[in-house]
Amino acid sequence: MSLFWVLCACIVGVAVLCLLVPLLRRTPPGTGVQPVSRTAVYRAQVDELGRDFDAGALDPAQRAQELDHLGRRLLDDAAHATAPQAASAAPPRATLLASVLLALLPSAAIVLYLQLGNPMVLWQDDDHADAPQHLASGAQVEAMVTQLAQRLRAQPDDAEGWELLARSYTVLERPADASAAYARAVALQPGDARLRADYADVLASADGGSLQGPARAQIEAALALDPRQPKALALAGSAALQRGDKLEAIARWEQLVAQLPPDSQTAQRIAADLALVRAEVRAGDAPATKAAAPATATGPGSGATGPDRTAADTTAALSASQVAGRVTLGGVAGRKPGPDEVLFVYARPIDGSRMPLAVLRRKASDLPLDFTLDDSLAMRPGLRLSGHAQVMLQARISASGQAMPQPGDLVGSAGPVAVGSRQVQLVIDGEVPPDDRR
Repeated sequence: MSLFWVLCACIVGVAVLCLLVPLLRRTPPGTGVQPVSRTAVYRAQVDELGRDFDAGALDPAQRAQELDHLGRRLLDDAAHATAPQAASAAPPRATLLASVLLALLPSAAIVLYLQLGNPMVLWQDDDHADAPQHLASGAQVEAMVTQLAQRLRAQPDDAEGWELLARSYTVLERPADASAAYARAVALQPGDARLRADYADVLASADGGSLQGPARAQIEAALALDPRQPKALALAGSAALQRGDKLEAIARWEQLVAQLPPDSQTAQRIAADLALVRAEVRAGDAPATKAAAPATATGPGSGATGPDRTAADTTAALSASQVAGRVTLGGVAGRKPGPDEVLFVYARPIDGSRMPLAVLRRKASDLPLDFTLDDSLAMRPGLRLSGHAQVMLQARISASGQAMPQPGDLVGSAGPVAVGSRQVQLVIDGEVPPDDRR
């Protein structure tokens, strides 16, 4: 943004110079070809009078009269010769006009830009993400937002302007004003699913984080327009979780993860949330599963060994698509983790892909932890543990709870490990170094 204003100042400066230089330029002492020296002319005339006097054409009285006349002319011409020097200075009127232009021209340029231009683009996020030193101050931002709001009062049908104003209020953490601006933008662009998703997000912020009521209505409207809209899917999953509908949340987030780049931070964050919700669903369904097992195992002629054989067969089938073992904290870890720090245990393909095949989320206080990774912990429907013969295992303790590794996280790894292994020992004995985002 500073570069923009420097360029503007240079342009205005050049324009001012182009106007002021002609006004203040000094008038040259003379124009055209300089005449023959006046002294030489008068000397020639004096010589001519002398020749006329010698020839008897002039008497002494006439000669004296002509010499006196030539002398007065010489004095008059000498006085006129100094007049251009006095005129070389700029006239007072030109100086006054130059002063007025110098004061008004830069001010007029700034006022016209604020009225006709779009100053808000000078401080949008992607313009200053890598140069925080160029950020406008809070007062400057407020002033530009106020200018934009005033312009929209005169141009109420400017849909892009209302959207920009809404985003500006969001940055300024004014959700009520942002909601009003988004309402106007949505009214002008009712078919924009992305805009409705942003509107829902702001409505939730204004309502203390609740994604029900008006926010939910906007989420559903956005998904009706575009069932794959990423932000609407993310909000729909969160709204379902708020209502206690974990299956709906899983379904929405699975749709979202399926279309995100596997190595993106968003995909890995949603995948970690999915793993947590799936674990909660399994934990809630465990008693019902145990109660139903004996009924499905019995039958005519099954005998006492029938249920045991069925359970053994089921266990063998599941074990072939699982990796199990124990995670412990090694003695050479870089620091001692807090009990509430998040513990991630995940399996990855051996080809180096960063997208996990299965993720288990627990707390550091659960260490040492006996873990089991299987297809129920898959991040994406097409990426399952059972589809691989070998995997790499990693455990990480995160103080921030983020799915992406951060400097200071404690890590440990093992592998390649064959899928179906049951006695894997995973030791956390390292630390993510600074500036590492593996």
